[in-house]
Amino acid sequence: MKTKKLILPALFFLMGSQTISPQSKPGALPVIDLSKEHPKKEIRLQDIADIEYVPLETTDDVLLSDKATLSYVSDNYILVHEFIRGDIFVFNRNGKIYSHFNHKGASGREYTWIGAGTMLDEKEKEIFVCSHTIHVYSLSGEYRRTLDIKLNHYETKVFNLDDETLLVYDDVHVEQPGMKSSPPQTNPYRLVSKKDGSTVSVLDIHLPERYSTRSAQQLENNKWTAVSIYYPHSMYYGQDFAIADISSDTLYRLTQNRELTPLLIRRPSVHASSDPRTVWTTLLTTDKFILIGTIPIGSKRRGGRIPIFMYEFETGETSKPTILDAEFNMDKWSPPGSSPAMTAKNRTAELIQAPSIIEAYRKNQLKGNAEKFAATLDENDNPVVRIIKFKVEN
Repeated sequence: MKTKKLILPALFFLMGSQTISPQSKPGALPVIDLSKEHPKKEIRLQDIADIEYVPLETTDDVLLSDKATLSYVSDNYILVHEFIRGDIFVFNRNGKIYSHFNHKGASGREYTWIGAGTMLDEKEKEIFVCSHTIHVYSLSGEYRRTLDIKLNHYETKVFNLDDETLLVYDDVHVEQPGMKSSPPQTNPYRLVSKKDGSTVSVLDIHLPERYSTRSAQQLENNKWTAVSIYYPHSMYYGQDFAIADISSDTLYRLTQNRELTPLLIRRPSVHASSDPRTVWTTLLTTDKFILIGTIPIGSKRRGGRIPIFMYEFETGETSKPTILDAEFNMDKWSPPGSSPAMTAKNRTAELIQAPSIIEAYRKNQLKGNAEKFAATLDENDNPVVRIIKFKVEN
């Protein structure tokens, strides 16, 4: 992929909106070679991170299924949603329920289901619910407005960037076999207004050749379906983002100040001929290291663990880590596939089901503050939020 190198930030206008161009970095960018045999490294999660648990309150009206998605954790709130059922739960940071609402329906103020996730804006105390469009509600579920933007929940991803804008990514549209497809957008990242959904700016990540983890599959009776390989995308790095587009050779950092900076280059190029083509995705970013996964597309492989690479910023070393979770029988730990927004860097969080917590407690394996509640936890209780705080001090 070709990127523009600028000595000073320059303002351009595209479709009447500002274009955010990459800021130059002095010297050559570090390179991660995904084709080499890198040394293997075994790491205990508890050696590189501190653990905090937040049990979520369980009541007759507040019952989460195993399909619940954790989308936001801050010092004040925890946001969870059920993407099919349409339930939205706001908890205080101590796990006590703050509000619970469900506006699933067909009216102009309701959503059909939560296809592209939820976001919480603490400053305005608003929740953004992404379905076929974006509906905005108060923290208690009162309707406020609908943004003028159409979403395809399979092909559009939305993230909370700053006080004024959302980051929207348009994936490659998959057409029915035999149908003429429209060309994909070559600048698929844009910032839209939280007030009305209008385009505020377009990121200058130009991708003339686009790839997709989705493909069309012909069925009987002239029917078809889209087969998809899920992959994390534009992972939160605190309130910033790490963007490793599958159609790009460059990994970028996008800050809340709307600065776009190239950080890392992959080798071999994603555009090099290979069968199957191997794309990359960011899994976790900290101040010390970044975890990158690789996915073969255009092959029959479906599901299972993907190869993970660790790049350490200080040393420039690349390794293939196995991260072991000492709290849960030394199982291999992977960053959550749907990483929640975190208001602090070097953190991630995940939901752990109550039976797993209880079993680990009985084996005396839990760390952090779990002793305060684990003894009274019931197997039918709501899941527990595990907040993983990676250590950055040497």
